[in-house]
Order: sequence, then C-alpha cells, then structure tokens
Amino acid sequence: MLVKTIFNRLSKFKGFIVKSVRFEENELELELLARKNSDGSCSGCGVAGSCYDHRPERRFEFVPLWGIRTFLVYSPRRIACVACGPTVEQLPWCTGRRRITTMYQCFLAHCARKLSWQESSRRVSHDVAARI
Repeated sequence: MLVKTIFNRLSKFKGFIVKSVRFEENELELELLARKNSDGSCSGCGVAGSCYDHRPERRFEFVPLWGIRTFLVYSPRRIACVACGPTVEQLPWCTGRRRITTMYQCFLAHCARKLSWQESSRRVSHDVAARI
C-alpha cells in the first residue's frame, strides 16, 4: 500500500491532494496541493473566495507514521474575501498559525491521558532536548 493511500484513508481533507512523498533524514514529507478549480475559504468568515497569490511554503507536523516524524508541506493561498478583504485560506488540518496539525494534537492528548503526569513530563522534556 502506498503512503499516499494510507494518508488519504487517515485524513479526509477536501480540496487537497498529495503531490509527492519524500523521505529524507528520517523524516517523511507529504507535499500537498490544492485541487484545481477548488476555491479556498476565508480564515476569518469561512466564505469561499478566489485565490490571487500564494504564501511561502510551510511545514505542519503530522501524526508519526511507523515512528517516523511526518510533515505536511503546503504553500497556503491568499484569498480575496468580499467581507474580510485579503486573507490567508483556512486550512482543515490546523487552526490559526500553529505548526502542529489538529490530528497530532488529539493524538498527543490521547497519549497523555494514558501516561502518568511524571512519565509524560519526562518524555516531553526528553523529546525537546533531542530536538535541540
């Protein structure tokens, strides 16, 4: 089974497709694209608007697949909203300016409920120290 297929079955992001999958330096990157002829929705009011530009590429941390750090790579569209003016599109996998996906937040919350507080803090501090 392909990684694209697994990702599409795990997450149903309407209006987006996986363009490519890269595995580099023990990280899995899924490059996403907006579907052709799909309008983005305004992050302020949620109304669909036309795209006139793209923001620089951003990486969003996703739920690890097989213990491999996984990232969604996407270049958000700028939307010409009638009510709010020019804004960045609303992304279904995250809220606000966060770099961590909503699914990964739920995954971490579920894991945290299973662990004791002391063990959780040890693991988080170990992960943070490993990233530095």
